[in-house]
Amino acid sequence: MIRYLIKNNFKLMSRSFYNVLLLIIMPLVLIAVLSSAFESLLAKYDGDQQIKAGYSAEGDVSREIIDALVSVAEENSMSFTEYPLSDPANLIRENELSAYIVFGNDTYTVYRNSDEKEAAKAVEYMVGTFYDTAAAGALGVQEDASAVTVRQADYIEPVDSKDYYGIVEVIYFGWCAIVCGAALFMNEKKYRIRKKFIVSGLSESGMYFAKLVPIAMVAILGSIISAAASHILFKVNWGDKPLLSLVILTLSVTAASAFGLMIHNLFGENVVVTIIVVFVIVWFNGYFGGAFETYMFQEGVSLELHRLWPIYHTNRALVEISTTGQSLYTGSALIYNAALAAGCSLVAVISGMIRRKVKA
Repeated sequence: MIRYLIKNNFKLMSRSFYNVLLLIIMPLVLIAVLSSAFESLLAKYDGDQQIKAGYSAEGDVSREIIDALVSVAEENSMSFTEYPLSDPANLIRENELSAYIVFGNDTYTVYRNSDEKEAAKAVEYMVGTFYDTAAAGALGVQEDASAVTVRQADYIEPVDSKDYYGIVEVIYFGWCAIVCGAALFMNEKKYRIRKKFIVSGLSESGMYFAKLVPIAMVAILGSIISAAASHILFKVNWGDKPLLSLVILTLSVTAASAFGLMIHNLFGENVVVTIIVVFVIVWFNGYFGGAFETYMFQEGVSLELHRLWPIYHTNRALVEISTTGQSLYTGSALIYNAALAAGCSLVAVISGMIRRKVKA
Protein backbone atom coordinates (compact mmCIF):
# COMPACT_ATOMS: atom_id res chain seq x y z
CA MET A 1 0.00 0.00 0.00
CA ILE A 2 2.75 2.46 0.95
CA ARG A 3 4.69 1.73 -2.25
CA TYR A 4 1.57 2.39 -4.30
CA LEU A 5 0.92 5.65 -2.45
CA ILE A 6 4.54 6.82 -2.95
CA LYS A 7 4.24 6.09 -6.68
CA ASN A 8 0.92 7.92 -6.82
CA ASN A 9 2.38 10.93 -4.99
CA PHE A 10 5.21 11.10 -7.50
CA LYS A 11 2.60 11.32 -10.26
CA LEU A 12 0.69 14.06 -8.47
CA MET A 13 3.91 16.07 -7.99
CA SER A 14 4.83 15.72 -11.65
CA ARG A 15 1.74 17.72 -12.63
CA SER A 16 3.50 20.91 -11.51
CA PHE A 17 7.14 20.01 -11.82
CA TYR A 18 8.01 23.66 -12.41
CA ASN A 19 8.08 24.07 -8.60
CA VAL A 20 11.31 22.08 -8.60
CA LEU A 21 12.88 24.71 -10.84
CA LEU A 22 12.91 26.99 -7.78
CA LEU A 23 15.54 24.74 -6.21
CA ILE A 24 17.58 24.72 -9.41
CA ILE A 25 17.38 28.20 -10.91
CA MET A 26 17.11 30.50 -7.87
CA PRO A 27 20.39 29.37 -6.27
CA LEU A 28 22.17 30.08 -9.57
CA VAL A 29 20.65 33.57 -9.74
CA LEU A 30 21.74 34.42 -6.20
CA ILE A 31 25.18 32.92 -6.75
CA ALA A 32 25.69 35.31 -9.66
CA VAL A 33 24.37 38.34 -7.75
CA LEU A 34 25.88 37.80 -4.29
CA SER A 35 29.25 36.44 -5.41
CA SER A 36 29.69 39.58 -7.50
CA ALA A 37 28.51 41.89 -4.71
CA PHE A 38 30.86 40.37 -2.12
CA GLU A 39 33.74 39.57 -4.44
CA SER A 40 36.05 42.21 -2.96
CA LEU A 41 35.14 41.30 0.61
CA LEU A 42 35.95 37.63 0.14
CA ALA A 43 38.76 38.12 -2.36
CA LYS A 44 41.88 36.05 -1.96
CA TYR A 45 44.43 38.85 -2.09
CA ASP A 46 47.55 38.39 -4.24
CA GLY A 47 50.79 40.30 -4.51
CA ASP A 48 49.16 43.16 -6.41
CA GLN A 49 46.60 43.65 -3.65
CA GLN A 50 48.83 43.99 -0.61
CA ILE A 51 47.12 45.46 2.43
CA LYS A 52 48.87 47.86 4.78
CA ALA A 53 48.11 47.62 8.49
CA GLY A 54 49.72 49.01 11.61
CA TYR A 55 49.91 47.75 15.16
CA SER A 56 51.07 48.71 18.64
CA ALA A 57 51.53 46.65 21.79
CA GLU A 58 50.66 47.66 25.30
CA GLY A 59 51.08 45.71 28.51
CA ASP A 60 52.76 42.34 28.76
CA VAL A 61 52.27 41.08 25.21
CA SER A 62 54.34 38.15 23.89
CA ARG A 63 56.68 39.30 21.13
CA GLU A 64 56.81 35.73 19.88
CA ILE A 65 53.10 35.79 19.12
CA ILE A 66 53.27 39.19 17.43
CA ASP A 67 56.26 38.15 15.30
CA ALA A 68 54.42 34.99 14.25
CA LEU A 69 51.35 37.04 13.37
CA VAL A 70 53.42 39.43 11.24
CA SER A 71 54.90 36.43 9.43
CA VAL A 72 51.44 34.96 8.75
CA ALA A 73 50.26 38.37 7.54
CA GLU A 74 53.07 38.50 4.98
CA GLU A 75 52.03 35.09 3.67
CA ASN A 76 48.54 36.54 3.16
CA SER A 77 49.80 39.61 1.24
CA MET A 78 49.46 41.91 4.23
CA SER A 79 52.14 44.29 5.46
CA PHE A 80 52.13 44.83 9.24
CA THR A 81 54.20 47.74 10.58
CA GLU A 82 54.70 48.58 14.26
CA TYR A 83 54.08 52.14 15.44
CA PRO A 84 54.40 53.87 18.82
CA LEU A 85 51.06 53.84 20.63
CA SER A 86 49.17 56.91 19.43
CA ASP A 87 45.81 58.13 18.21
CA PRO A 88 44.45 55.40 15.86
CA ALA A 89 42.61 57.80 13.55
CA ASN A 90 45.73 59.90 12.97
CA LEU A 91 47.92 56.85 12.40
CA ILE A 92 45.49 55.40 9.85
CA ARG A 93 45.17 58.71 8.01
CA GLU A 94 48.84 59.72 8.03
CA ASN A 95 50.19 56.31 7.03
CA GLU A 96 47.36 55.28 4.66
CA LEU A 97 46.59 52.14 6.63
CA SER A 98 43.63 49.84 6.06
CA ALA A 99 43.51 48.94 9.74
CA TYR A 100 45.33 49.56 13.00
CA ILE A 101 45.49 47.02 15.85
CA VAL A 102 46.36 47.56 19.50
CA PHE A 103 47.39 44.34 21.25
CA GLY A 104 46.79 44.05 24.99
CA ASN A 105 47.33 41.30 27.54
CA ASP A 106 44.27 39.25 26.63
CA THR A 107 42.45 41.40 24.09
CA TYR A 108 43.14 43.22 20.87
CA THR A 109 41.40 46.32 19.53
CA VAL A 110 40.78 46.69 15.80
CA TYR A 111 40.40 50.14 14.24
CA ARG A 112 39.22 50.22 10.64
CA ASN A 113 39.75 52.66 7.83
CA SER A 114 36.20 53.61 6.84
CA ASP A 115 37.32 54.13 3.24
CA GLU A 116 38.75 50.60 2.99
CA LYS A 117 36.13 48.49 4.74
CA GLU A 118 36.77 45.30 2.80
CA ALA A 119 40.53 45.36 3.34
CA ALA A 120 40.06 46.29 7.01
CA LYS A 121 37.72 43.35 7.53
CA ALA A 122 40.21 41.06 5.81
CA VAL A 123 42.85 42.16 8.34
CA GLU A 124 40.47 41.64 11.25
CA TYR A 125 39.51 38.26 9.88
CA MET A 126 43.13 37.16 9.47
CA VAL A 127 44.05 38.27 13.00
CA GLY A 128 41.03 36.48 14.48
CA THR A 129 41.83 33.32 12.56
CA PHE A 130 45.45 33.46 13.74
CA TYR A 131 44.47 33.72 17.39
CA ASP A 132 41.86 30.99 17.12
CA THR A 133 44.21 28.52 15.50
CA ALA A 134 47.68 29.48 16.75
CA ALA A 135 46.91 30.89 20.19
CA ALA A 136 44.39 28.09 20.85
CA GLY A 137 41.61 30.16 22.37
CA ALA A 138 38.98 32.75 21.51
CA LEU A 139 39.87 36.25 22.70
CA GLY A 140 37.65 39.21 23.42
CA VAL A 141 37.79 41.65 20.53
CA GLN A 142 37.22 45.35 21.14
CA GLU A 143 36.18 46.86 17.86
CA ASP A 144 36.57 50.53 16.90
CA ALA A 145 36.91 53.45 19.27
CA SER A 146 33.58 52.70 20.92
CA ALA A 147 35.29 49.65 22.52
CA VAL A 148 32.27 47.44 22.00
CA THR A 149 33.24 43.88 22.87
CA VAL A 150 32.71 41.45 20.02
CA ARG A 151 33.62 37.80 20.24
CA GLN A 152 35.86 36.61 17.42
CA ALA A 153 34.63 33.28 16.07
CA ASP A 154 36.74 30.30 15.08
CA TYR A 155 36.70 30.83 11.33
CA ILE A 156 39.03 29.34 8.78
CA GLU A 157 40.93 30.97 5.95
CA PRO A 158 38.94 33.15 3.51
CA VAL A 159 36.97 31.50 0.74
CA ASP A 160 36.34 32.77 -2.77
CA SER A 161 32.95 34.49 -3.08
CA LYS A 162 31.76 32.18 -5.86
CA ASP A 163 32.70 29.10 -3.86
CA TYR A 164 31.05 30.45 -0.72
CA TYR A 165 27.76 31.54 -2.26
CA GLY A 166 27.81 28.65 -4.71
CA ILE A 167 27.55 26.32 -1.73
CA VAL A 168 25.37 28.18 0.76
CA GLU A 169 22.66 29.19 -1.74
CA VAL A 170 22.16 25.60 -2.83
CA ILE A 171 21.75 24.65 0.83
CA TYR A 172 19.42 27.57 1.50
CA PHE A 173 17.01 26.75 -1.30
CA GLY A 174 17.21 23.09 -0.37
CA TRP A 175 15.44 24.21 2.79
CA CYS A 176 12.53 25.33 0.59
CA ALA A 177 11.93 21.68 -0.27
CA ILE A 178 8.31 21.87 0.82
CA VAL A 179 7.40 23.74 -2.39
CA CYS A 180 8.00 20.46 -4.23
CA GLY A 181 5.00 19.06 -2.38
CA ALA A 182 2.65 21.96 -3.13
CA ALA A 183 1.00 20.17 -6.04
CA LEU A 184 0.76 16.99 -3.98
CA PHE A 185 -1.00 18.80 -1.14
CA MET A 186 -3.43 20.59 -3.47
CA ASN A 187 -4.38 17.42 -5.32
CA GLU A 188 -4.62 15.48 -2.08
CA LYS A 189 -7.09 18.01 -0.76
CA LYS A 190 -9.00 18.32 -4.05
CA TYR A 191 -9.58 14.57 -4.44
CA ARG A 192 -9.83 13.85 -0.68
CA ILE A 193 -7.09 11.29 -0.94
CA ARG A 194 -6.27 11.40 2.77
CA LYS A 195 -9.81 10.42 3.77
CA LYS A 196 -9.82 7.52 1.34
CA PHE A 197 -6.61 6.06 2.77
CA ILE A 198 -7.76 6.59 6.35
CA VAL A 199 -10.79 4.46 5.56
CA SER A 200 -8.50 1.82 4.07
CA GLY A 201 -6.75 1.51 7.43
CA LEU A 202 -3.36 2.94 6.38
CA SER A 203 -1.41 4.10 9.43
CA GLU A 204 -0.53 7.72 10.03
CA SER A 205 3.18 6.92 9.79
CA GLY A 206 2.59 5.19 6.46
CA MET A 207 0.79 8.22 5.07
CA TYR A 208 3.54 10.52 6.35
CA PHE A 209 6.43 8.60 4.81
CA ALA A 210 4.49 8.22 1.57
CA LYS A 211 4.78 12.02 1.33
CA LEU A 212 8.25 12.45 2.78
CA VAL A 213 9.96 10.03 0.41
CA PRO A 214 8.87 11.63 -2.91
CA ILE A 215 9.22 15.23 -1.63
CA ALA A 216 12.70 14.61 -0.24
CA MET A 217 13.86 12.67 -3.30
CA VAL A 218 12.69 15.32 -5.75
CA ALA A 219 14.17 18.13 -3.62
CA ILE A 220 17.47 16.27 -3.28
CA LEU A 221 17.59 15.73 -7.04
CA GLY A 222 16.91 19.43 -7.64
CA SER A 223 19.65 20.45 -5.20
CA ILE A 224 22.16 18.07 -6.78
CA ILE A 225 21.35 19.44 -10.25
CA SER A 226 21.78 22.98 -8.92
CA ALA A 227 25.12 22.07 -7.31
CA ALA A 228 26.33 20.49 -10.54
CA ALA A 229 25.20 23.54 -12.52
CA SER A 230 27.03 25.85 -10.09
CA HIS A 231 30.23 23.94 -10.75
CA ILE A 232 29.77 24.02 -14.51
CA LEU A 233 28.65 27.65 -14.81
CA PHE A 234 30.58 29.33 -11.99
CA LYS A 235 33.40 26.85 -11.34
CA VAL A 236 32.24 26.45 -7.75
CA ASN A 237 34.62 24.21 -5.82
CA TRP A 238 32.74 21.67 -3.70
CA GLY A 239 35.96 20.15 -2.38
CA ASP A 240 37.78 16.88 -2.88
CA LYS A 241 35.32 14.82 -0.83
CA PRO A 242 32.22 14.74 -3.05
CA LEU A 243 30.68 11.72 -1.32
CA LEU A 244 30.83 13.36 2.12
CA SER A 245 29.47 16.63 0.72
CA LEU A 246 26.65 14.69 -0.97
CA VAL A 247 25.73 12.96 2.29
CA ILE A 248 25.60 16.29 4.14
CA LEU A 249 23.54 17.88 1.36
CA THR A 250 21.14 14.92 1.29
CA LEU A 251 20.63 14.98 5.06
CA SER A 252 20.07 18.72 5.01
CA VAL A 253 17.35 18.50 2.34
CA THR A 254 15.75 15.51 4.09
CA ALA A 255 15.62 17.48 7.35
CA ALA A 256 14.09 20.42 5.46
CA SER A 257 11.45 18.15 3.92
CA ALA A 258 10.57 16.63 7.29
CA PHE A 259 10.39 20.09 8.84
CA GLY A 260 8.04 21.31 6.11
CA LEU A 261 5.76 18.30 6.50
CA MET A 262 5.68 18.82 10.27
CA ILE A 263 4.54 22.42 9.78
CA HIS A 264 1.97 21.18 7.24
CA ASN A 265 0.52 18.72 9.76
CA LEU A 266 0.58 21.16 12.67
CA PHE A 267 -1.37 23.75 10.72
CA GLY A 268 -4.14 21.41 9.65
CA GLU A 269 -2.64 20.74 6.21
CA ASN A 270 -3.30 24.30 5.07
CA VAL A 271 -0.99 24.73 2.09
CA VAL A 272 -0.84 28.54 2.06
CA VAL A 273 -0.14 28.83 5.79
CA THR A 274 2.45 26.08 5.53
CA ILE A 275 4.38 27.84 2.75
CA ILE A 276 4.30 31.19 4.58
CA VAL A 277 5.42 29.78 7.95
CA VAL A 278 8.14 27.62 6.42
CA PHE A 279 9.54 30.44 4.29
CA VAL A 280 9.65 32.85 7.26
CA ILE A 281 11.51 30.35 9.44
CA VAL A 282 13.82 29.38 6.57
CA TRP A 283 14.65 33.06 6.04
CA PHE A 284 15.82 33.36 9.65
CA ASN A 285 17.64 30.06 9.27
CA GLY A 286 19.45 31.46 6.25
CA TYR A 287 20.11 34.85 7.82
CA PHE A 288 21.82 33.44 10.90
CA GLY A 289 23.38 30.63 8.88
CA GLY A 290 25.24 32.93 6.47
CA ALA A 291 23.14 32.52 3.33
CA PHE A 292 22.96 36.28 2.74
CA GLU A 293 25.71 38.06 4.65
CA THR A 294 28.72 35.82 5.16
CA TYR A 295 28.87 34.29 8.62
CA MET A 296 32.55 35.35 8.80
CA PHE A 297 31.78 39.06 8.73
CA GLN A 298 28.27 39.18 10.20
CA GLU A 299 28.33 41.75 12.99
CA GLY A 300 26.18 41.75 16.10
CA VAL A 301 25.51 37.99 16.01
CA SER A 302 27.19 35.76 18.58
CA LEU A 303 28.65 32.38 17.71
CA GLU A 304 26.16 30.77 20.11
CA LEU A 305 23.25 32.27 18.15
CA HIS A 306 24.76 31.05 14.87
CA ARG A 307 25.00 27.52 16.24
CA LEU A 308 21.29 27.36 17.05
CA TRP A 309 20.43 27.13 13.35
CA PRO A 310 20.97 23.90 11.39
CA ILE A 311 21.89 25.63 8.15
CA TYR A 312 24.89 27.23 9.88
CA HIS A 313 26.39 23.83 10.70
CA THR A 314 25.75 22.64 7.15
CA ASN A 315 27.26 25.75 5.60
CA ARG A 316 30.30 25.68 7.86
CA ALA A 317 30.92 22.01 7.12
CA LEU A 318 30.58 22.26 3.33
CA VAL A 319 32.47 25.55 2.96
CA GLU A 320 35.36 24.31 5.09
CA ILE A 321 35.46 20.97 3.27
CA SER A 322 35.66 22.99 0.07
CA THR A 323 38.61 25.08 1.26
CA THR A 324 40.59 22.74 3.52
CA GLY A 325 39.17 19.27 2.91
CA GLN A 326 37.93 18.92 6.48
CA SER A 327 35.75 20.65 9.05
CA LEU A 328 35.07 20.47 12.76
CA TYR A 329 31.41 21.01 11.87
CA THR A 330 31.03 17.87 9.79
CA GLY A 331 29.85 15.81 12.77
CA SER A 332 27.45 18.46 14.07
CA ALA A 333 26.00 18.98 10.57
CA LEU A 334 25.30 15.27 10.19
CA ILE A 335 23.94 14.81 13.71
CA TYR A 336 21.88 18.02 13.74
CA ASN A 337 20.19 17.30 10.40
CA ALA A 338 19.58 13.64 11.20
CA ALA A 339 18.11 14.50 14.62
CA LEU A 340 15.98 17.25 13.10
CA ALA A 341 14.62 14.92 10.43
CA ALA A 342 13.77 12.26 13.03
CA GLY A 343 12.28 14.74 15.51
CA CYS A 344 10.14 16.53 12.92
CA SER A 345 8.92 13.19 11.56
CA LEU A 346 7.89 12.07 15.04
CA VAL A 347 6.01 15.31 15.74
CA ALA A 348 4.31 15.17 12.32
CA VAL A 349 3.11 11.60 12.82
CA ILE A 350 1.89 12.25 16.37
CA SER A 351 0.02 15.41 15.32
CA GLY A 352 -1.58 13.48 12.48
CA MET A 353 -2.70 10.74 14.86
CA ILE A 354 -4.21 13.30 17.23
CA ARG A 355 -6.05 15.04 14.41
CA ARG A 356 -7.38 11.68 13.18
CA LYS A 357 -8.74 10.83 16.65
CA VAL A 358 -10.37 14.25 17.02
CA LYS A 359 -12.17 13.86 13.69
CA ALA A 360 -13.17 10.26 14.41
